[in-house]
Amino acid sequence: MNGHSCGSSETPTLSLILCSRNDQYMGNSRWRLETTLNYLADQVHNAGRSGQVEVLVADWGSEVPLRDTVRLTKAAAEIVSFLWIPPGIARTLQKDSSFPEVLALNSAARRAKGEYIGRIDQDTLVGRRFLEVFFDLHEGRRQLDVPLSLALMYTNRREISYRFSVRCPPYPQVDRLVKVFGKRFPVLHDPRRPFWTYLVGIWLVHRALWLECEGYDEQLIYYNWMEVDMILRLKQKFSIVDLGLEVDYSFYHLEHVHPKVRRSTCHTLKNPTIDYQTPSPKILKPNGDRWGLISFPIEVLKGSSYVVGSTHRLGGNLVDWLAWCYLVLLAGMQMGGDRVISFMLPFYNRWHYRASTVARVARCNPPLKWPRALIDLWRERRTRQTAANNNSPDTAER
Repeated sequence: MNGHSCGSSETPTLSLILCSRNDQYMGNSRWRLETTLNYLADQVHNAGRSGQVEVLVADWGSEVPLRDTVRLTKAAAEIVSFLWIPPGIARTLQKDSSFPEVLALNSAARRAKGEYIGRIDQDTLVGRRFLEVFFDLHEGRRQLDVPLSLALMYTNRREISYRFSVRCPPYPQVDRLVKVFGKRFPVLHDPRRPFWTYLVGIWLVHRALWLECEGYDEQLIYYNWMEVDMILRLKQKFSIVDLGLEVDYSFYHLEHVHPKVRRSTCHTLKNPTIDYQTPSPKILKPNGDRWGLISFPIEVLKGSSYVVGSTHRLGGNLVDWLAWCYLVLLAGMQMGGDRVISFMLPFYNRWHYRASTVARVARCNPPLKWPRALIDLWRERRTRQTAANNNSPDTAER
């Protein structure tokens, strides 16, 4: 399909924006993007909303533009557009950041035409339930506690296991997995924090609110806290809504971090931590009139250079069904192993610490003296615990 500049006069109801780059970020990121876009297009088409939804992908600094490499279905090519920020511009603006999401997403939001603008990740599948609820709200068949146009809508997401997504299965197998197990995928809640401070499924507000606060703070070019900052600025005037409760968390993240790796260690450069519990008054507009790279000549091109006919579905083909069942079974077994390891890890760490301590103390002694060293360490610990209990405030009061 030959791309063309988005010059349609039709105004979509919903613009979904995301950012990506043509690289191998934490695995096959291009496969995750293709799956996200094609799955979203399927849900939009099946909901009968093809003319009311647009998707803008901010392609940040790719040497070979994503539009020339991503394989889209015909349905996806009709609603997806790409904004390519060339490497020369990207390298200058990002400074020492590896990927400034705030700049990329703001550039898409500034050029979005939808009445509402929602930010998603490039590897998060948008479920049919969200589209149904959103258009019910927009068309008055359902209501929130606050007017839709003044609501700050945020939802957490469900997780598709790394053990499944790391294999980059064909689209029909992903589609079938969500249909069969979608409502069983876990929603990772953190009871210590407000829902809007972690794991975004979608961050959605009316276009006027994006313009009023000038989007993300473009000083936050590193990892984390950018949604929290934008929400805190808008919360000074508007109310936050847990959209996940309304849509049953119908956003499915294709996990790309290995279970043995802590997510917090994946990024070395992070934005300063924001105090969301006792926030100080924030400047509503931190960026200035040129936010979103509006002064740069960035063209919006619709569709893809590589359009496939369609995404076939798992039907009566026995081989496809057996392949899907095998993949689900294999991923399930590995997930079970991960849970066993996760359960046993604290016990292992505790044993490893004691063993290493004994070895360090007795390293100059013959092995036969190691039991004696362990007994001495045990006695010292009991003595310290007893002294600490005797000196505790509760003991002193009694």
